[in-house]
Amino acid sequence: MPIVAYLANQFPSPVEPYVAQEIQELRKCGVTVIPCSARHVSTSLNSDLSRLADETLYLQALKLGLLVYAAFLCLAKFPSLKDFFRRVLFQGHEPLGRRLRAVLHTWLGVYFALLIEGSGVQHIHVHHGYFASWIAMVAARVLEIDFSMTLHGSDLLIHAAYLDIKLKNCKLCLTVSEFNRLHILEHYPGVPPHKVVVRRLGIDPCTTHDPCLQSCCENRSLVMLAVGRLHPVKDHAFLVRACELLKNRGLPFTCVIAGDGPERTSIETLIGELNLQGQVGLAGHL
Repeated sequence: MPIVAYLANQFPSPVEPYVAQEIQELRKCGVTVIPCSARHVSTSLNSDLSRLADETLYLQALKLGLLVYAAFLCLAKFPSLKDFFRRVLFQGHEPLGRRLRAVLHTWLGVYFALLIEGSGVQHIHVHHGYFASWIAMVAARVLEIDFSMTLHGSDLLIHAAYLDIKLKNCKLCLTVSEFNRLHILEHYPGVPPHKVVVRRLGIDPCTTHDPCLQSCCENRSLVMLAVGRLHPVKDHAFLVRACELLKNRGLPFTCVIAGDGPERTSIETLIGELNLQGQVGLAGHL
């Protein structure tokens, strides 16, 4: 069975449980998965995530001897890496700071390749299109294997750093919505459509025991379910205000927001201020 190095910017993370779930599902299918992370997690972890942390291969703390060898290998492998350096140094419109970081991440990509080269890894998958995806791309080139990546939201729509060359070189790109897939094909027309595959993250509300979610199954109007941590970066207030527009236009709907976090109280207050009780509800922590 294949051996896959699964790389994330930070793993395991309590706010990204889907990464751990994907690794578990791959293992159920017989795939040998080596969890890898660019950074250590600074927050407390439950027992399951702590066990995953114990088996995770971390790039940090960096080993000086291996870093020096990686720098030498960058020079020795320059002919195979020159298109990466060309893109970083001479093409695109990225600011100088981002270009310099990409050069550093190229070095770390070679370093990562050295860390895993004796593990029999045949494929690298990276979650999110942030800096770890550049590291994965470089490591795959050095090891002469394929890599794939999963794109979510801000890594595609806001902080799309060097996605042109990442999409060109990846074997497969998974993304979480059809909207994202169409965005990729529109903004990166050189990407073959078969390379971009939608793999949604979601739940079936009718299989849960939360009364707020179960009520959706009995409602024949428009039903919306938003699942995620209640954090300012998710901007659930925007969704609630959009629901007010639907109400003002007389459209029947139910919106359920499932999750927990520091914004819960402010969202509940906003629902009350806009008089959306009964149409917009907060489900319990899933």
